[in-house]
Amino acid sequence: MSTQDTTHQPKDRPKWFGAAVMLAALLLVGLLAWGIRVFLVPSNDEPAADPATAATQTAIAAPSASASAPASATTAPVADGDAAWDCQADLNNDDTSVADSAPAVEEWVAGGYNVIPFSEFGGCEKRPSGLRVGYAHTEAGSLMAAVTYSVALDPSVSEEAAENVEVAIAEGPDRDRLAEKAQRIRDGLEQGTDGSASSSATLVGYVQDFYSDDAASYRLIYELPSVSGGMSKVSVQADVVWEDGDWKLDPASGTELMTSDQYQGQPYVGWGPKS
Repeated sequence: MSTQDTTHQPKDRPKWFGAAVMLAALLLVGLLAWGIRVFLVPSNDEPAADPATAATQTAIAAPSASASAPASATTAPVADGDAAWDCQADLNNDDTSVADSAPAVEEWVAGGYNVIPFSEFGGCEKRPSGLRVGYAHTEAGSLMAAVTYSVALDPSVSEEAAENVEVAIAEGPDRDRLAEKAQRIRDGLEQGTDGSASSSATLVGYVQDFYSDDAASYRLIYELPSVSGGMSKVSVQADVVWEDGDWKLDPASGTELMTSDQYQGQPYVGWGPKS
């Protein structure tokens, strides 16, 4: 029987084997530490964001307060090119022509020297002086404004009426001159009209000379007592323009809001408080 030792002996390993194992273990520990830092610990080494870029990103991410907050109800003019007054949102914006057919009126109400039309087409905002503004951007709205301004717009009667210059008269040198004239009348430096002719007149109809989205012109036919004791008719020229979200009077000149002439018998659309 052989006495040779057959027990398995460890194989001979290279001399660098132990060092390699140690190095691998150190690398593994380092990788684990790096992974924990990247995924669990916020980095403080990122460069600071540019202020302009940060502001832009913030605006995109979060709507501004003015964009998200609901508009509050107010009777002051609003900065909207399509509507000067909040109440105009509830008006009838039907674009039906009034050239041959008069619009419906809910009620003829007191305004200025006479009565004025109040309806779903306009006059929704009542100023402290009593003047009604706020009209639909339509033919009916332009007619309502023209009739109202013909008898109710007079900035010379009071300080409250003077505020109507900016909200009811189109901007321009004529408006400035009219405002100055009204101031002189209020100060007693110039004689104004007493409004008796306007208060005794009755609207009986109108003629539409033209209409566009930006301007309209009407001849308003009024009936009033004549000096002979009978009745006569006058034609009042009233021009309006769409400006700053409402129909405003386009004055005839820097001294007159509108002009009037003797009615010449031309056909007109019958319309008024007695129709």
